[in-house]
Amino acid sequence: MSLYSQYKASLKAVEVEEIFDLIIYRPLAFLFVKATYSFNLTPDRVSVAALTIGSAAGIMFGFGGYTFLVIGAILYFTSNVLDCADGQIARLKKNGTKVGRIVDGFVDYIVSIFVFAGIGVGLTNEFSHHEIGLWGNSIFHWKPVTYIWAASILGAISSAVQAFYFDFYRNKFLEVVYGKAQNIIEEIREYEEESLRLKETGSHGFQRFLISIYLKYSALQLKIQKDHEENQAEQKPNPKVYYAKNRLLLRLWSYIGSTTHITLCVVCALLGNMEAFLIICILPLNLLMLVLFLVQKQVNKVTA
Repeated sequence: MSLYSQYKASLKAVEVEEIFDLIIYRPLAFLFVKATYSFNLTPDRVSVAALTIGSAAGIMFGFGGYTFLVIGAILYFTSNVLDCADGQIARLKKNGTKVGRIVDGFVDYIVSIFVFAGIGVGLTNEFSHHEIGLWGNSIFHWKPVTYIWAASILGAISSAVQAFYFDFYRNKFLEVVYGKAQNIIEEIREYEEESLRLKETGSHGFQRFLISIYLKYSALQLKIQKDHEENQAEQKPNPKVYYAKNRLLLRLWSYIGSTTHITLCVVCALLGNMEAFLIICILPLNLLMLVLFLVQKQVNKVTA
């Protein structure tokens, strides 16, 4: 198998990959996978490394100051490369696990908590030492600390919601077009069975905890999925029609995915302006999400 064929085999599908993953993170992750392929490196170990390094990035952001922002940016970038690598290792070595899939999915969310909290702490520290001005607060005229934490929390929520919707439509695309993803109902049943199996062994408490969180996440996705009714088989979209109508739209959805947030955060950190990152998450990206949501509703009527 050629190197390019191996790289393609390490991806879910080109159409569902985020643009920054395709051109930056996944090629670097693939080089890491090839360099370490002969080692006894499992996806779970790489996920833990991505989680540790990403959390450290948030801590660096919390110190404030340009030097720490640059260190945080490098760590955050590295964390995302490793977060891409764990899935690629699982697909190439076929050594992934059910719980490993959950851990991989939650790395972004846990790291994001550290990052946004770190941004809030860092901006507070920088402002208290008169190192920055808060140009966004010139509109609201709130207390500076109130503005910083309101922006940090709203930025974190916006980032999570945007990533959630991209993840939802990506999984739907994989399910309908490629048959690579189970529908949410089947996945919930699968993980419920796995949780019961682990419970019967009398151990694996942490793994069952992760599964319980994942089941709640899946249940939330199920609430917004309109086509999983009793006559689901009759309503299943035609794969060719769905592909034609959703390929470009999914690419646009990918621009509000987690990798976009990571890349924007890294760039803003290198520019020394984390407030700009928060404002981008809250305003233009939420506006794009709203537009995409309205367009998606119209497309769904055509492909249903």
